[in-house]
Amino acid sequence: MGNFSLMLALLCWVALSASLFQTVTVRPDEGVTLRCANLSRIAGHIFWFKLNDGPDVSRISSMSTSEAVPSLHGEFQRGKFTMRSNVTNIFLDIKQVEVTDSGLYFCGFYAEDFPGVFAATYLHVEGKIVIPLIFLAMVIINLVVKIRTLNAHIKPTVLRVVVVFSNQFETNDIFPQLNPFSEREPCVLYAATR
Repeated sequence: MGNFSLMLALLCWVALSASLFQTVTVRPDEGVTLRCANLSRIAGHIFWFKLNDGPDVSRISSMSTSEAVPSLHGEFQRGKFTMRSNVTNIFLDIKQVEVTDSGLYFCGFYAEDFPGVFAATYLHVEGKIVIPLIFLAMVIINLVVKIRTLNAHIKPTVLRVVVVFSNQFETNDIFPQLNPFSEREPCVLYAATR
């Protein structure tokens, strides 16, 4: 029930305060620092949460006070995620971001069964597939243009000369069955249905 009320409070706050949203866009393998104002004058836990694509809220890191040592929770790895705070700001450093790190990040406090959220930041990590697709499209377009320009430079008279020249060598004494210009005997099979 506590997680549900926390999630409900977070979603209500987010719906009412859309002006506090920030969107941060980064590329994969870059580092990013998420920041929000530390408004906690109340003694309580300071935290960072992540809202995934579904209804799940994941607790990333928390500190008992702004001077305490932060603790990481769940699947969030030490070294990749680092939480720090000073008197005025709460920071979440993420090193070498991946596409799976995209999501809505909340920072806030939790005091006496009451969650308070300071700010929300949407982290958008661009996919890596865009660069190879652009390169592949450029290669394909380049090949199409080259093929068309090569075909435009070949004159029909040149093609006729090539066909006439190749017809002069119709006889093939070594492999007569492989002669592509020889007459083929028709092989017809008739079938009828009743």
